[in-house]
Amino acid sequence: MHLHWKYRELVKILVKAKSFAEVKRIALSLEAESGGILVSVDKVSKGYAIVVFQGKNYRRPSTLRPRNLLSKRKALARSIELQRHQALSWHFAKLNRKVEQLKAELVQMEDVKDQGDEELYAKLDAAYSSDEEDMEWGRFHGESPSSLS
Repeated sequence: MHLHWKYRELVKILVKAKSFAEVKRIALSLEAESGGILVSVDKVSKGYAIVVFQGKNYRRPSTLRPRNLLSKRKALARSIELQRHQALSWHFAKLNRKVEQLKAELVQMEDVKDQGDEELYAKLDAAYSSDEEDMEWGRFHGESPSSLS
């Protein structure tokens, strides 16, 4: 940023983050660390664009590279670790929703166990397609999916 501010007053940074909250956090940290003024955060085709103004009383720092800056290798490793964490969090949330759904269905089945509610069983059968069951059965018994039809 500081090298760019040597010739221009504005810097446009493209960020490929998925959520606006994450982009906002990045923009505020850039503003704080660079000493510039955040102008805007815009949605563009490749993600988000953060525009930072160098400020009226801008002075370039004596060292352009901060001591706590990560190397390319460490930055890549950190990025990969963050992606893994996000993927695991998403997968964990998905599994939790599925478990809650199954628990609710078990409670419903226990409630109507003695009554033999055909409507509930029809709804449960529709929720879990029989095609998947046929595919699983065929896979375990060595049959191809086309022979099951």
